[in-house]
Amino acid sequence: MKHYLKTYKLVKSFVVTGVLSFGLMSGGQFTAAAGLDKAKVEPVKAVQATGSQNGHANEKKVETPIVPAETEIAVQPAEEVEADAQPIEEVKTEVEHKEEGSIGKSQASIHASETAKMHASENSAIYQTTSDSQLEESTTTAETAGYLFGSDSASSANPAGEDFYIGKLGYGSTVQFDANTGGAIYFSSARAQSASYVYGYWFLSGMQTAPAGISASDWGAQQAKLALESYEAMKSVYSSKVRPVIFIDVESAYTGLSDYDYANNHEIYNAFVNYLNQYGQGVKPGTYSSPGNWDRTMGDFSPNTPGAYWVAYYPGDIPSDLTTSNSYWVNFPGTTEKAEIWQYYGGYDDYNVAWKLP
Repeated sequence: MKHYLKTYKLVKSFVVTGVLSFGLMSGGQFTAAAGLDKAKVEPVKAVQATGSQNGHANEKKVETPIVPAETEIAVQPAEEVEADAQPIEEVKTEVEHKEEGSIGKSQASIHASETAKMHASENSAIYQTTSDSQLEESTTTAETAGYLFGSDSASSANPAGEDFYIGKLGYGSTVQFDANTGGAIYFSSARAQSASYVYGYWFLSGMQTAPAGISASDWGAQQAKLALESYEAMKSVYSSKVRPVIFIDVESAYTGLSDYDYANNHEIYNAFVNYLNQYGQGVKPGTYSSPGNWDRTMGDFSPNTPGAYWVAYYPGDIPSDLTTSNSYWVNFPGTTEKAEIWQYYGGYDDYNVAWKLP
């Protein structure tokens, strides 16, 4: 499967080497949104964390220039199944939509195996040279017992584990999942095959991409119908691994929802939810967004997918605390419900943790 990767045409707040993330200590920077199809060819705004008790932060906006889209390159990891090439004009609107942050140093040491420790004697060198990262891993492992870890979209494997994977099914009137390959441009067949559980998400499109003359509610229902059909195709490939949830990806982008078009966006979202509730036959809607994206696209609107919320909110690097006590693992916007899944690191590689799987 080909991944169309921009050479970091934008960085939503940091010196990027490629993933959505945050910095909490000493006022580090963070981004407050996510997604993998960023398509807005306009300056991206940086967000600075000043810290607050509820995990939100005051925002300082900084304009960052964008590198022309022509600098995008195609990268084909050997482990992926190659999908049919897309027309270049479509690829340019499929650029990662996640608000990106800085990449921290490699997490290999943090997530190194404990196997050697288990079999070593107390006097062996492995105990004599225990590093800070090994101590951190031991603590983290104990704290996150019972949690599940995963990745989404075009991501590499999550260093913390591969319990679940969430892939993109399509957007607007475009179906992307291909049952013949078991993947798509933002659906990794390799990740889905290695995971214990598989989900699909649909990148919800606004009226700017709707067919001429269609109402907002009909546009939402039409997208839900395509998403449900794509879900069934995904289930035909991954069978019992597939969980009965389609996440609605609520984000601001050219192929996503329009900024501040609240009335239309609400209707599109509600129609999508209602369609799945009526025709899903057990497949329920879930919602994905970040506090920043939700504010821009939905305002103070309250979503209606209880028990199936996936939130993106990032510290400046992969955090050591991956439990619900982390202040960045927030309630889903517009609700008092702790999101079941937290995307704690994102951009090209998206890492997630769940206290409970919907």
